[in-house]
Amino acid sequence: MILVTGGTGLIGSEVLRLLSRAGGPARALVRNPGGAQALPGITWVQGDLAKPETLASVFAGCTKLFLLTGNVENASDLQRHAIAAARQAGIAHVVKLSAFGASQHSNSMIGRMHHQIEKELQESGLSWTMLRPHHFMQNLLSQADNIINQGVVYSSSGDGRIPFVDTRDIAAVAAVTLTGQGHTRKKYVITGSEALSYRQATDILGEAIGRPLRFIDEAVDEARARLTRAGQPAWLVDSLLAIAAYQRAGGPTETITSVVADLTGKPPRTFAAFARDHAAAFLPGRD
Repeated sequence: MILVTGGTGLIGSEVLRLLSRAGGPARALVRNPGGAQALPGITWVQGDLAKPETLASVFAGCTKLFLLTGNVENASDLQRHAIAAARQAGIAHVVKLSAFGASQHSNSMIGRMHHQIEKELQESGLSWTMLRPHHFMQNLLSQADNIINQGVVYSSSGDGRIPFVDTRDIAAVAAVTLTGQGHTRKKYVITGSEALSYRQATDILGEAIGRPLRFIDEAVDEARARLTRAGQPAWLVDSLLAIAAYQRAGGPTETITSVVADLTGKPPRTFAAFARDHAAAFLPGRD
């Protein structure tokens, strides 16, 4: 029995879909099961990683855990609670969704948090696999309003080249590591097959929706102000700007791996394919 956290998000929901399609039983942790999608073989169970006392029955009987939480300020505590519950339940293997920039030296709180939890998981005595995906193609969906109303895409990453990865490919790798053999103590950096700047991605997206779009290379202060106006908390704004600075600088952040193809047997989706598949989200009347 595989337990999946974060099952209502982009990656977690796709992992559940793939596990369901493969016919294996899985359990999905959710705080409110009312709106959960019905899938064959998937059981939605109510619990809250912020409330450890709710987890024992959820974890009981499971053999593997897919550990995913969103970018929230208490993500470290949530994942610690999950690791503790996994140990108590005797879970054999944990696949953790981490981040490309997981490092104790990262200028991004997100990178430091993932590094710390990776370290604690490795020291927990549990068997583990770390998935370190690069920048999501689906991050562009958060700019749908800007694209529809202004015809622009914003980024402070300049012309730094980024091997954007589709969250569906991340989920496919996760499903393989949860159901296959030979992934113990492995750290997989998951990327797309092409390194593109946000400027190039903007052009590709414009072609897909049949409308020219303009890329705005934001100064850091302008990006901070825009993200703050959008309601993002200060710690997350700082993290996003730190990641953009790494992307602008290039170097290691341009790394491309063959993990998607090696593990799934299929090449990673291109940004053009993502843009075509999601074109409706960037057009008026999408709701």
